[in-house]
Amino acid sequence: MSLAEELLELEKKLLNPELRRSPEKLAHFLAEDFIEFGSGGHAYDKKRVLFLLRKQVPSKLQIEEFRAIEISESAALVTYRAYSESSKGTRSSLRSSLWIQRDGAWQMAFHQGTIVPEQS
Repeated sequence: MSLAEELLELEKKLLNPELRRSPEKLAHFLAEDFIEFGSGGHAYDKKRVLFLLRKQVPSKLQIEEFRAIEISESAALVTYRAYSESSKGTRSSLRSSLWIQRDGAWQMAFHQGTIVPEQS
């Protein structure tokens, strides 16, 4: 499996509503020093993300335009467009994640999501 394929699978797992609502399972995928810049302009640490995602209303998310750039043997940047479907309709966001390999396992160290404005 290529690095891009491996990281795509990890990103897909992190978008799974069942995993997102389970802090015990989700914690293994996030580095202890994890930080997220949310689409609303707030920064969140690992503890806060694990707390907030427990209550998140699930929506179907699809990944498109996925790219992985190897920064070093133990670091990679991924970028993609995510489409979410909910009762409010479909919207997209541009996302980036920094993955770090520690003790043989990939963990997300940073994530940012930016909502793409609807075209009129």
